[in-house]
Amino acid sequence: MNGRAIGCIGLGAVVFVLIGIVGINMASSRVGCPDRLQWADRLYARTGTPAPSPDTGSAQPPVKLGSTFIGLTTRTVYGPPGSSSPAAPGRAQVIAMDCGDGRFQSYRNAGPAPTATPSAEAMLPEVLRSAARLQATHG
Repeated sequence: MNGRAIGCIGLGAVVFVLIGIVGINMASSRVGCPDRLQWADRLYARTGTPAPSPDTGSAQPPVKLGSTFIGLTTRTVYGPPGSSSPAAPGRAQVIAMDCGDGRFQSYRNAGPAPTATPSAEAMLPEVLRSAARLQATHG
C-alpha cells in the first residue's frame, strides 16, 4: 500500500470518529425542557415557566415518581405526595421534570399519548373494510 492510500484511510477514520463524537454530544447534551412530555401512555403539556424547585400544585414537597428519557439522558419526574408511578391507575394530573440545568418544569395531563400503531380496521384492505361494515350494519 502506498502512502497516499494510508493517509486517506487514516483521515477517513479520524473524520468518522469526530462525526460520531459530535453526534453523541448533540444527542446527550440537551439542556432545557420540551413543550410536551410523553410519560408512559400519557401526554403532558407544559404549564408556566421553569422554576428553581419542582412544583406539582401541592402544599407538601413533591415525591420522585421515576424518570423519562430526553435524548440519551434520563430526567427525574416528580409528582404530588401520594401519587404513584405512570403505570398505576391513579396518575398525577400535574408532574414536574428536571430540565437538566437546575430548573424544573411543570406539566399538566393532556390525555392519552398518540400511538404509532394503527387500529386493526385501518390495517385491513379497503375491500375487507367494506365487507366488515356491511356485515355490521346488516347482521
